[in-house]
Amino acid sequence: MGPPDGGRPNPTRKITDWKECRPRLKIDTPPLNSIPDNIRTTDEIDSAIGALTNHIRTVEKCEREVPASSDRRKFPPDILELIRAKNKALRRASAYPTPEYRSRAWALQREVKARVQEFRNECWSDLMEEIRPSHKAFWSVTKALKSEGYTPIPPLKRLDGSTALDDAEVAECLADSIETQCSHVSPPHDPAHISRIEEEVLQKPPSNRKTI
Repeated sequence: MGPPDGGRPNPTRKITDWKECRPRLKIDTPPLNSIPDNIRTTDEIDSAIGALTNHIRTVEKCEREVPASSDRRKFPPDILELIRAKNKALRRASAYPTPEYRSRAWALQREVKARVQEFRNECWSDLMEEIRPSHKAFWSVTKALKSEGYTPIPPLKRLDGSTALDDAEVAECLADSIETQCSHVSPPHDPAHISRIEEEVLQKPPSNRKTI
């Protein structure tokens, strides 16, 4: 029986789990071990090709089908044309690395990046305009935009311990904090101690200096 209401089945695509595939390809199997080190005849070539093909087919066991994205937005023709021109310019610059070709390739790369970003912004704006609670992406967007895990800023305290309420008091608190952080951290000087040291230095007789 076909799908109900004459509709088409949901499209699917295959994806490969390469983490699971790599160790399977490294496992020795009897067909692989039967391949001689020195292949001389055409029969040995055919046998080796068959053994290697059977071994590589183990990758199919690492594949699984997932639903294909049927409503995925495609790039418009102008972006596809830009991408083709960019790829062509990159191949030309790789084959003939002249300053002119490289400059052209870099310019096209920047143009493609800007155009793709512009297209994505347009798609996002369209989605924000047309989205409704019944839209399947509504709750995903809500979850993405929801603010979670933020740390609230505590109220600012003045030097006397009171809370800064208005903008002027907040600005004063910030100014006091900056002044405290930028002030000298060493203890204040003792003027009396400095005065005693100066008096002792003045009372000492001058040292005998050698004249040249």
